Amino acid sequence: MRAAVYDRFWHSQGGGERHSGMIGVVLSEDGVEVDFLGHTAVDKDELADHLGLDLSKVNLRIVPDKGDLEVAAISEEYDLFVNGSYMSRLAPRATHNAYLCYFPTPFDADLSPWRRALTRRLGKYVRAHSGGLTFGTGWFPPEGGRRRQWIWTSGEAIVALPPGNDRTLRFELGGPGLKAPVPLEIRDENGTVLGSYTATPDFVVHRLPFPDAVRGTELHFSSPTFTPGGTDDRTLGVAVSRMRMEGGKYGPREVIAHRFPWLLRDPTDLSFLTSYDTVMANSEYTRGWIRTFWDTDSEVLFPPIQTDRMHPAAEREKAIVTVGRFFSPGLGHAKRQLEMVQFFGRAHRSGALPPDWRLYVVGGCEESQKPYLQQVQAAGAGLPVEVIANAPRATVERLLSTSSVFWSATGYGEDEQKSPWASEHFGMTTVESMAGGCVPVVIDRAGQKEIVREGVDGFRWSTPEQLIALTSRVAGDEELRARLSASAVERAEDYSEAAFADRWHEIAAKHSLLEP
Repeated sequence: MRAAVYDRFWHSQGGGERHSGMIGVVLSEDGVEVDFLGHTAVDKDELADHLGLDLSKVNLRIVPDKGDLEVAAISEEYDLFVNGSYMSRLAPRATHNAYLCYFPTPFDADLSPWRRALTRRLGKYVRAHSGGLTFGTGWFPPEGGRRRQWIWTSGEAIVALPPGNDRTLRFELGGPGLKAPVPLEIRDENGTVLGSYTATPDFVVHRLPFPDAVRGTELHFSSPTFTPGGTDDRTLGVAVSRMRMEGGKYGPREVIAHRFPWLLRDPTDLSFLTSYDTVMANSEYTRGWIRTFWDTDSEVLFPPIQTDRMHPAAEREKAIVTVGRFFSPGLGHAKRQLEMVQFFGRAHRSGALPPDWRLYVVGGCEESQKPYLQQVQAAGAGLPVEVIANAPRATVERLLSTSSVFWSATGYGEDEQKSPWASEHFGMTTVESMAGGCVPVVIDRAGQKEIVREGVDGFRWSTPEQLIALTSRVAGDEELRARLSASAVERAEDYSEAAFADRWHEIAAKHSLLEP
C-alpha cells in the first residue's frame, strides 16, 4: 500500500508539520510505503531532527508547485492521501483521502470586513458575469492589492473560452519582481501558436482575436519558469491581469467583475470536501468551528506531544514560564507576550506575587517581528523578567521542567465569535508544560478549555485580575502546587505519541482508510 502525506509547508517545520508528519510515521511503522509530498527541498535528517520524528521509513518526494490540480493528478498514484496543508482547497483523487484541519479559517479572512460582506452578498451575481472564462490547470490563486490583482501561471496553464462570434481576448501581461523578460506563447488545443509575447515587470495590455467558434476554444499559456526564492517556493511562469472577453454584451456587472476581482472569490465553495473520506480536527474547538463554517462533522485527532522528553524536576524554581512565537496582535493567534509581562509587573509591584518570583518569556522571533520583541523587552525592564528569543529546544525543555507555573494568554482581547482563528486552536505548549510538571494557569478560551481541568490540574482565567489571583494562590500554597503539578503530568499523557497512534488507528478503521 502507498500513502502520501501532503504538506505545502514542510520547510517551516512547525507544529502542523509534526502533526501531519506523525501520521506518516505511524503509517510507515504499520508497513505502509509513505511519501512526504511537498514543494520545497528540505533535508530529511534535518526535518526529522527538528520535528523529533523517526523518518527512516519515510520517503521525501519534492515536486514543482504548479497548483492544486497538478497535485490532485499526482494523488491518483496513491492508495491513501492525507492533506495536512493549512487552508487548502485541494480535491485529491486517491483511493482514500483524509483532510487534517488545524482550523477552518474562512477563505476570505484576509479581506477587510466590508469586502468580505460584499463578496458574500454580491459575489454570486458578479461571478455569473465574469466573462465566461474557465480557468483550468496551471493557475495560482489571485494576489495583489486594491488597484490591481494578478494570477501567476505555473509555466503551463489552461483557460477555456466560450463559443461565439468576433471574439477577442483582452489581457494584461507582466510579472512583478521579474529579473529578466520571460517569453510566452499562447496555443490552441491543436498546438497552433496563436500569439507570442514577452512578460516584463510592468503589465502591458494585449488583445488576441479569435475566429468564430461553435464549441469554444482551449488556450494553453506556455512559458519558462522560475522560483522566486526566500519563503516563496512556487514554480512561476508569467502573471496575467484583467483578462476578459471583448465584444458582445459587457454591462455593469462585467465591469465590476474586472474592476474588483476580489468579488470573484467564492468563500462558500466547499465542494473540495466531497473528495475526502474524513476530515480530522486537531481539537474539539476546531471541530466545532468546522461544523459552523463547513457544515460537516470531523474526527478529533489531537497533536502528538513528546511527553517522554520532559523530565519534571523534583525541586521547582519560583518562576512562571510562557512559550510562543513573538509576533504582533493581528497576525494570527498572537501569544500576547506584551500583555503577560504587563500583568506580571502588576502582580509583582502590588505584592500579589512574592518578590522572589520571576517570569521567563521564551519564543522564536523572525527579523520582521523584532520591533514587537523590543516592546516586550522594554515592558520587562526593571522587573524580574527574562525575555529569551530563539532559545534552543534544550533551554525550552529545561524551563518547562523546572518552572512552577505556565501562563498562556493567546486570544486575550479578541472577539472569539468574530475572529475564532485568533485563539489557541489546541495548545501544544500547554501540554508540554504540564508534562514537565508546570501548573498551567491559562486563558479560559478555545483549545485550552479542553486540556486544563479547572482545579484538577491547573486553572483557567478570563480577566487579568483572575490570572493574578490564581497565580498568587498557586505560588503561596506549596501543597496545592504539588498536587496540581502531579495531576498535570498525568493529564499530559492523554496527548502522548502513543495515545495519538491509538486514535489514528481508530479513525483509519472507522473510515476504512487502509482498505484496498
